[in-house]
Amino acid sequence: MPTAGSRAALCPSLFLVCGMAFAQVGGNIAFLSDDRYRGISLSQEKPTLRLSAAYDHEDGWFGGGSLTEVMLYRPRWQVQVLGYAGYAGRLSDRFGWEAGATVVHFGADSHYDYLEAFGGLSGERWNTRLHYSPDYFGSDVRTAYAEFNVGLPISPLVRVTAHAGALMRIGGAPVEGRRVTFDGSLGLAMARDAWEAQIAWVAGGRSAIYPTAYGRASQGTLMLSASLSF
Repeated sequence: MPTAGSRAALCPSLFLVCGMAFAQVGGNIAFLSDDRYRGISLSQEKPTLRLSAAYDHEDGWFGGGSLTEVMLYRPRWQVQVLGYAGYAGRLSDRFGWEAGATVVHFGADSHYDYLEAFGGLSGERWNTRLHYSPDYFGSDVRTAYAEFNVGLPISPLVRVTAHAGALMRIGGAPVEGRRVTFDGSLGLAMARDAWEAQIAWVAGGRSAIYPTAYGRASQGTLMLSASLSF
C-alpha cells in the first residue's frame, strides 16, 4: 500500500493501491454516491461522505483511519470509525509486501464492531491481500477475505480500475446462505492534481453476515465518487 491517499483502500471504497512508495502525512475527503464495502451498501444505497488520514514512516511503518457516515438496519445515520496500522517492505525493486490490522467501530451500533488482520503483496499497478476476522461484523463468524486490485493507466489523467474479492466463512456461528460470496467492480478513475473522480460498476453476492437489508440481496449498481487529497 503505497501513498497516504491510497491507504484509504482499506476503507469501504474504490480507491486502489498501485505500487510501493512512501509518503509522510496525507488526508482525503470524498463524496460517494453509495458506500459500497465488498459489494454491499453500508449507506442503504444513499450518498455519503468520508474523511480519511494516513501516515507512512520511511522505515515502512504505516497507520491511518477514516470517518464515514453509514446507515445499517436502522434508518438513521451513524459514524463508522476505521483505523489501521501495519508494516510494508520490499521483496525486490518490482514487488512489495505488507501486513497489519484494521479495527472498525460503529458509533450507534457498537455490537457490529470487528477486527481484521491482513497481509498482501503488491506490484507497480496491482495488489492482492488476504484478510482474517475472528468475529466479522460482530456475527460470531470467523471469515477470510481475499481480494485482487489493479489500476492500469490509459492516459496521463485516466486509468482503468478493477477489483475482485471473495468472502469465505471458515468457522464460528452458523449463518444461512452460501459459505463463499463474491464481489467485484470495474471502472474509470480520472485524476488531476489533488482531485480525483471515479465511476464504477460494483456488484456483490448475498451474505446474511452484513447488518444491512441490502446485504441479503444480490444487486449491482453504478457508483460515482469525487475526492480531494491534501
